[in-house]
Formats: sequence, C-alpha cells, structure tokens
Amino acid sequence: MGSEMNSNRIEPSGEVSYSEINAMVRLGQRVELEAYLRQFLVDLRDIAEADMTMARARFICLVSILVLSTMEIGAPPTVENTIAHAAHDSDSAASVDELMSIAAKYLSHATVCAQPNANRMAIQMVERVKQIVAERYGDNLSDEAIASEVCLSRSHFRFLFREVAGMPFKRYVTEYRLNIARKLLEASNLSVKEVCHKVGYSDSSSFYRAYRALHGVAPTAHRVASV
Repeated sequence: MGSEMNSNRIEPSGEVSYSEINAMVRLGQRVELEAYLRQFLVDLRDIAEADMTMARARFICLVSILVLSTMEIGAPPTVENTIAHAAHDSDSAASVDELMSIAAKYLSHATVCAQPNANRMAIQMVERVKQIVAERYGDNLSDEAIASEVCLSRSHFRFLFREVAGMPFKRYVTEYRLNIARKLLEASNLSVKEVCHKVGYSDSSSFYRAYRALHGVAPTAHRVASV
C-alpha cells in the first residue's frame, strides 16, 4: 500500500516527453521551455518529498536532454561536463530544499539555449526563408504559407523570424520587393506598372504608397532619374 501511494505521488503533472523538450530547444521555443521548467520544478518538489532518488534521476535526465539539445544547435562538447556537475551536486543534496535549490540554479540558465538568435537551426531556417523570398518575391508570400513550408506554426515562425532577422517577416518581404523595384526602375526599361506586378503587387496604388513610405519618393522619381 505504501509503495503504491508513493508511486502515485511521484507522477509529475503535465509531463512532456523528452523529444518535445528537445524540440523546444532546437526551435527556440523560449516561452514554452520556460513554462515547462517552472512546472518541472513544482513537480520535482513533490517527487523529492516522496522519493529523493527518483527526484535526482528526473533532474539528471532533464539536464542531460537539455545539454544534448544545446549540442545539436552548436554548443561545444565541453558542455557535457554540466551533466557530471549536476549529478555530483544533486547527490550531495541532503534535503528536499537543497535539491530544489540546486535544480533551480541549473535550470535558470537553460532557457538561454532557446534564444533564437543564438540557435543555429533557427538561423538556418531564416536563411532558407530569405532565399525563398529572393527566388519568389513576385509570388504570394504569406507568413502562413512560408511557415508551413518550413514546418512551423505561423505564430512560432513569426516569432523566430523576427528574433533572428530583426524585423517581422511581412516587413522583410515588403522591403525586399521595394528595393528590387527601385533597381528595376533605375536599370531596366520596364514601366512602373510592369515593375509593380513583377515584384508582387496587384494594386498600383498600394505599390505607390509602400514605395513612397520606404524610399521617400514616388516610383516615377527613380524612373525619371534613370533616364
């Protein structure tokens, strides 16, 4: 009976698989990872109060997957030492409070690995998207369609792109198109209307407004200047 009761107590609520934790780190899901780690610490205390050995094991498993995930996105092999240090420190914990303090110390640094601008996979994704824009700037490039193409949710794609590129995806596409438009106006014989359609605008008035907002003049000014 006693062992059954302990078994019931040590099951953490809202448990997340290690593959999901790995994905949070690789894809830069900082908010999700922070939320998981907060819940993990709450659950860890319950586990430790029932079974310190199990709590130490859960803590080391989590540290291990975090370390391996950071190595996947470019952390040096020396970070493996973190696992050994965490194991040593958790073994030295003589009480639940000591173990919780140790766990909180290690996990407080874990979300750094999920910062998108330090995440090699997030950077590679943004570079891929920039290449897509360069090749297909005249097409319909909605953030929803591109997010699907790179296998991310729309909201997470928008978050990653903004964090890595320094601007929202929609703004990046707009500026890229309008910079191409200026080059075409200055270096080709295409009419303004032809340039408008070539860079993905179906409506001339919206093209004129966007062009003036970015370049400070109407597109005709650059056509005149190039003649």
